[in-house]
Amino acid sequence: MTLPLFPLLLCILLSSSSSNFYTDPGQESCSAPSPGDSGTAETSGDSAGDCGCGSLKRDTSQTSSLPDQYSDGKAAKVWSLYMGGGNKRTAEYGPLLIDLLHKHNVKTVLDAAAGTGVDSILLLQAGFKVTSVDLSEEMLAEARIEREKRADEPGFKEWEIGRGDWLDLVESSVTHPPGGYDAVICIGNSFAHLPDPAGDQADHKRAISNFHKLLRPGGVLVTDHRNYDYILEHGTIPNTASRLYYQGGDRIHKITTKLGTKDGVCNQITLEYEIDITGYTDGSDDEIRTKQDGTQIPISRFSLSYYPHKKEQFVALLKSVFGDDARHTLLRDYKTDVEDEYIPSYFIHVVEKIGENTKPLVEDTESQSSTDNMVLIPGGVFKMGTDSPILYMDAESPARNVNLPDYYIDQHEVTNSQFSEFIKQTNHVTDAQRFGDSFVLEGLLSAEEDAKVQNVVQAAPWWLPVRGASWDHPEGIDTGISDRMHHPVVHVSWNDAKAYCSWAGKRLPTEAEFEKACQGGKDDSLYPWGDDETVGEAHQANIWQGKFPKENTLEDGYKTTAPVGSYPGNNYKVHDMIGNVWEWVEDWWTTHHSPDGAPPPTGQEKVKKGGSFMCTKQYCYRYRCPARTKTSADTTGLNVGFRCVKSV
Repeated sequence: MTLPLFPLLLCILLSSSSSNFYTDPGQESCSAPSPGDSGTAETSGDSAGDCGCGSLKRDTSQTSSLPDQYSDGKAAKVWSLYMGGGNKRTAEYGPLLIDLLHKHNVKTVLDAAAGTGVDSILLLQAGFKVTSVDLSEEMLAEARIEREKRADEPGFKEWEIGRGDWLDLVESSVTHPPGGYDAVICIGNSFAHLPDPAGDQADHKRAISNFHKLLRPGGVLVTDHRNYDYILEHGTIPNTASRLYYQGGDRIHKITTKLGTKDGVCNQITLEYEIDITGYTDGSDDEIRTKQDGTQIPISRFSLSYYPHKKEQFVALLKSVFGDDARHTLLRDYKTDVEDEYIPSYFIHVVEKIGENTKPLVEDTESQSSTDNMVLIPGGVFKMGTDSPILYMDAESPARNVNLPDYYIDQHEVTNSQFSEFIKQTNHVTDAQRFGDSFVLEGLLSAEEDAKVQNVVQAAPWWLPVRGASWDHPEGIDTGISDRMHHPVVHVSWNDAKAYCSWAGKRLPTEAEFEKACQGGKDDSLYPWGDDETVGEAHQANIWQGKFPKENTLEDGYKTTAPVGSYPGNNYKVHDMIGNVWEWVEDWWTTHHSPDGAPPPTGQEKVKKGGSFMCTKQYCYRYRCPARTKTSADTTGLNVGFRCVKSV
């Protein structure tokens, strides 16, 4: 349910008062507002992101009389209840943000609104090198605690965290890279925390200029704001409103809105929050509120203020700093494939820094000699296979010492974006397209396509041959990939994979090369990160949770494939070596291994490695580095992809 924000409409009409008091939108009384319904209070006004930048040189004459708890650290925990915290908070927008950064060939990121570090941790897990700043030391203390707890995970020990004021960001307490960052992010409606006391947006421009200074030529700024155009015009949050950043809205007891105007223009909105902290307090000094059903709850009160940026006004602000010729992309809730009439909750702005040495945008395509987005795997002897096999029939044993030279391997699986460029340039017809069908997991088809399925494999009745299923129609002819361009390409045979790698000036990895890269320098480990399936409670790969094939609890957030790089890389910074999709390797299948790891010269079937999103311990415990399976070179399915290697 969406409640009207009548005070926002009234704001436009106010011309004399600098601060005007209104209660939670939708309440009948201004003098004695009753508690808000938790399900509707969220829509009455989500405010800014998880950062402490709301206190940036704030004009206190226009703010609430309640304390800004970012200044004393209380909101570091309380606000996280509203955001949802960790994987819950980032589940909706996290993969979209990662896709966006990969598209722009980003390696290094400045999180300029880091707060407690939720977004920074998301990016560290995805293999980015992250520097995090925020104005609030209390909020950053929470991020530092996480850094210490996770110091053994890739990237966390190198994670630099420090205090930074947007208005003097170049002189912050962290060390910035001499050439600039590949990306600066300021998301979660965080930039709206910065007020405009003079009414000329001078501070806004100064902050954007500092972001610009810290980018390398060709680097991108990713920032956002709520859809204030719609809110101010209609007095309501859009019906299409997405929670996106805020996954704990049921904790809101009440929101009271104060509006500030200057020269008749609304230039500040202050929200006073009352958040239900049941279960997160000892009850010693709580304020108590009574809900409409008579239940008493402990609450925490704090306020946040923000500036209502309009879309075109914000674009003009960005171009005043980056230049009229700067490449600017406007996304709606991070989406690129929505209908024109879609009304977003948030506008996301991506603007590229131009300059004499501007690097071209990398669109996930590769030149014939490129090692971009590849990782150098050091040569030497490693232990291939295992002396403790789990699936004996797969010939996982014995362990043998194999010596390999240095080589490059793709950091992640080949994506739909990359494969589509290959198709466009070569007119390659895949085996699935030639045969006219490919295999898809039951439950993923439309009713119309499901009714057409014939000749089900009796040994695997859930694995359906679907007419028209191919790399660009993953679940049948009525599906597409426009929203999955940075997912791994699927429905590709060994033949297709071989053709792509040859076109890209690369080759398929040998089984030994794949297994060495999977281990990340940890001989005989089950998984790329060690021997435990999860790190704490965090999933490290896209596999099946629940009872296959009927029950998928989606604990890792994905029903089928995940965008490449959604999970942490191993010590070699290689991602998705297990789970997500099976990956073709060069080798013919054999159960009689050569002591030196040399593949057999001929055979009947090809080796696949890594397991997929369909694997569980109960059904297909092959999402392990030494695990392997086989199939014919022309086989295709929804769970099969590949990556390439390149000799040094």
